[in-house]
Amino acid sequence: MDLLGDSQLLPPQRERATGAIVFKRFTQSIKDNGGGPQCYRNAVVEETKELFDCTVNELYKMTGGKIRDRSTLPQAAQEAYMVNESLSANELERLHGTIGGETQEEVDARILGVVREQSKQTRKWLPWAK
Repeated sequence: MDLLGDSQLLPPQRERATGAIVFKRFTQSIKDNGGGPQCYRNAVVEETKELFDCTVNELYKMTGGKIRDRSTLPQAAQEAYMVNESLSANELERLHGTIGGETQEEVDARILGVVREQSKQTRKWLPWAK
């Protein structure tokens, strides 16, 4: 309310974009497109394979990170995940309502295809992939 008692809209709350916020948006975009419970895990497996040319476990082992704690990965790896997951979420949000399939496996495969293709595009910009 202002001094005259009139209602006013509050300015939108702003938050710092963190890896956790980006990952939450990424997983929400998978869910919104009908991805099943295993689709989240498989999406991370696919993007790790494309971005880093290794498995998730190998990435953590090679970098000395603690499994399931991205904050223990090198900053460059954290940034690569954030960029890719943000771009993948954008693409999945754009495709919302158009990813279909007769079975859960078909839906998941289409979502993983989007993540895989986005990861290939993201990898082109990574300094270690050149």
